[in-house]
Amino acid sequence: MSMEEVKRFLLTIRDNKPLYDKIASVATASEIASIASTMGFEFTAAELKSIPNQTVEGVRIKSQDTTPSYNFGEGGN
Repeated sequence: MSMEEVKRFLLTIRDNKPLYDKIASVATASEIASIASTMGFEFTAAELKSIPNQTVEGVRIKSQDTTPSYNFGEGGN
């Protein structure tokens, strides 16, 4: 529900390698928020996405474009 919860979760990730690996394997902010929720952290995907490309106490946040890309005959196909 707050940016403080997001920051607290990020600090937990920093100190917990198995959790970091689990978070790194998912594709969306919603999935990350869902995992965090099972651990008692309350924030939304939108709150998580509002802090891309920042560093929070040693945790670098970066967003990734996961939109599908299709090649329809380009490049000689």
